[in-house]
Amino acid sequence: KKKRGVVTVRADTGTARSVDYNANKIEEAVEQAVKLGRPYGLVGYSQGCANEFNFESLMLSGTPDQQKLLISSETGLICRQLLFSAANGSVHGPAGEAKAHQLITMSEDFFKYQQGYFSRAFISSTLNIINDILDSDRVLPNRRSKFLSRRT
Repeated sequence: KKKRGVVTVRADTGTARSVDYNANKIEEAVEQAVKLGRPYGLVGYSQGCANEFNFESLMLSGTPDQQKLLISSETGLICRQLLFSAANGSVHGPAGEAKAHQLITMSEDFFKYQQGYFSRAFISSTLNIINDILDSDRVLPNRRSKFLSRRT
């Protein structure tokens, strides 16, 4: 700030949060920046680029006050820096979530049918084995064991 007169206001965006949630957080940060009475710029890295584009879209299609946040010559947006943009890849999160939900629903239907053929003890044992396999270091090699993570 002292050397170049640039004030940094960070938007409190969240990892793995929706682009709409993050765009609202950017709007809050921009409102703080506008109170300084100077134009502002936006910096986005990876998913932050998609968040920034969504923020701009919401502001341009929003109320006159929201539009003014972008287009004011005195306190509006003057530049954007987009680093390693994931703007086109951001749909993978919601798509993956939808597929996971569909898989869980299909699995539940499949296993409900199987309950008539297998005992409760067999089903519990099978689920425990699957959980142990998925929790093992071979599946997630950089993960600490359950025992160590519970102790710390």
